[in-house]
Amino acid sequence: MTTLIAEAQARTANAETLSAKFREHMAEHGLEVDGTDADYRVAFPGGVASFRLQAGAIALRIEAINAERLAEAQGVVAGHLDGFAAGESLGIVWTGDGVTATGALPHNFRVTRVKRVMDVTPHMRRLTLTGEDLGRFDAEAMHVKIFIPAPGGDGREPVWPHVSASGQPVLDGCSLTRRTYTIRRIDVAAKEMDIDFVLHGDASPGSRFAMHARPGDWLGISGPGGGDVPLRGWTLIGGDETALPVIARALEAMPQDARGQVLIEVAVAAEEQPLSPPPGMALRWLHRNGTAPGVLLLEAIRNLNWPAGEEASAWVACEGATAVALREHFAQVVGLPRSHFRAVAYWRQGLAEGAGKAEAA
Repeated sequence: MTTLIAEAQARTANAETLSAKFREHMAEHGLEVDGTDADYRVAFPGGVASFRLQAGAIALRIEAINAERLAEAQGVVAGHLDGFAAGESLGIVWTGDGVTATGALPHNFRVTRVKRVMDVTPHMRRLTLTGEDLGRFDAEAMHVKIFIPAPGGDGREPVWPHVSASGQPVLDGCSLTRRTYTIRRIDVAAKEMDIDFVLHGDASPGSRFAMHARPGDWLGISGPGGGDVPLRGWTLIGGDETALPVIARALEAMPQDARGQVLIEVAVAAEEQPLSPPPGMALRWLHRNGTAPGVLLLEAIRNLNWPAGEEASAWVACEGATAVALREHFAQVVGLPRSHFRAVAYWRQGLAEGAGKAEAA
C-alpha cells in the first residue's frame, strides 16, 4: 500500500509547552500516543502524525493511507497547534503529498441548508439539514464544525471558507462563525442530517442561529472529528445537555448486553429526552433546578458504587472545571487506567469557543 507523507515545521518560542498541550489533548480524546515528550507519535484514523522538538520549533510529519486521511490529519494537527499557541504565528506550511491547493474549498466541507426545525424539549431544538455528498459524515466520529452565517443576511449563499497552506479553513472575507456540534442522526440516502442545539439566548452564535432558523437557511459543515464512546466492561456514561446527542447515539449503538450507569444532568425535568439504553444500562436524570452546572453530576459520580473485581470504564462530557475534577476522581479515587476513561470539556463557564471549547452539542 502506498503511503502519503506531508511535512511541516511549527515555529514557536514555547515548543515544549505547546507540544505537551497538544499531546495531552489528543490523549484526552482517546487517540493513541506513543513515545517521549520530545519525540512522539499520535495515531489518527488511517495514519500517524509524528512530533519532534527542535530549537524554537516542532517538526511535524504525517503519514496516511490516502489523500483524504492525510488532509484530515493536517487540519487537526495545524488547527489544534494554532489554537494552543496563545497568539503566536506558527508558520505551518505543508510540503509533500496531498497538499490541497490554497484557495480551494476544504476537502471535508459541505454546504447544507435547513430543511426542518423541531423542538425536542423547551431548550433543545433540532435542525434537519440537507446537502449533497454527506457520506463522509456517516462515521463513528460524531463531531462536526458548523459555519454559521452572520444574522440578518439577504438569503444569498454566503462566501465559504478556503484552505490555507497549513491545511486549515480560512474565514477571511467570510461572515461566518465556527462552532463545534454533534450529529444526532444522519441519513445519507435521504441527504439529511440532524443537529441538536441547546437554546440559551442570542448571546452565543449557535443558540442564536437555532432560535431563528427557517427552512432554506444556509449552514456550512466540516468534519467529522472526535472519538466514539468506548465500552470496556461495566461502563459509566455521563454528561449535561451539551453531551445529550453523543450519549443518545452511543446508547442506540450499544450491544444489548452492555452494562453500566448513565447519569445525565439537565436544567429541569422538562429537559429530559426519550432515550433507548440497553436493559443493563441504568439511566438516571439529575435536575439542577437552579443548582450550578456540574455540581449534581460530580456528586453523583463521586457517590457511585463501582463493580468490584471487574473491568470498568467511563466517558463523561460536561463543563471544563467539572471535567478536570472527574479526571482526577477516575484516576486517583476509582483507580481506572488512563486508557479506560475520558472526561471531556464540552464547554467552559464564561468562555466562548476559541477561548475554550464551547457550545458542543
